[in-house]
Amino acid sequence: MGFGFKVVLSGSFATWMAAVALSSGVAQAAPQKTTTNDAIYTKAQADGAKAQFEKLCASCHAFTVAEKKKPKDLPLGDEPFFESWTGRSLSEMISVIALTMPNDGSAVVTDQEAIDLVAYILQQNGFPAGEKALTKETATAVVERPKK
Repeated sequence: MGFGFKVVLSGSFATWMAAVALSSGVAQAAPQKTTTNDAIYTKAQADGAKAQFEKLCASCHAFTVAEKKKPKDLPLGDEPFFESWTGRSLSEMISVIALTMPNDGSAVVTDQEAIDLVAYILQQNGFPAGEKALTKETATAVVERPKK
């Protein structure tokens, strides 16, 4: 009878250890969320999008509230921008740009142009540049306020 008890105890202990190991592995395997403060675009990528921004976006989108040309213009910086975008992914911003901008239908923005325009927006908002360009794959990063 004692032997059966040891087997049950050993089996329970082994099951418990496996559960602990599995839960520890799951916790460690969860990737950290990338944010706009993680240097996820290059300076060259952002600089390269400046002319496109000036041509397609600047007439409606300043980077500060004070620079707005019309009352309904949406700034791509300052409080209105961060209130609207904090916690949202850059892939969502890329989609909005590619699918709806410019909203007068005067041009078509490709996915790559939208990605580069987002890099420019990040640069203009003071987010750090890094060594790897922003891509569709890395656009899962979420918007945070820039670290000062």
